[in-house]
Amino acid sequence: MIIVLKPHTSDESIKKIEDVIRARGAEPHVSKGEIQTIIGMVGDTTQIDPKAIEVEPCVEKVMKVSEPYKLANRAFHPDDTIVDVAGVKV
Repeated sequence: MIIVLKPHTSDESIKKIEDVIRARGAEPHVSKGEIQTIIGMVGDTTQIDPKAIEVEPCVEKVMKVSEPYKLANRAFHPDDTIVDVAGVKV
């Protein structure tokens, strides 16, 4: 699952969402941009109801992700990734 937070969400609110995710048995991965923050939920999220998270005031939307490689997904990690391969930046 991916949680999109409202623009300019406070660090305190982000921490609260992270705690909610951990309490439901998943691990949060935060990607904080200049304006907006998204949180990826890693682990078994099949028993987590997105509506239980959407009720939080700082949450804009919750999206279920069933595709593989969600950590590489542009929705989870919006910035370009540069990898060094034998001294060549790719």
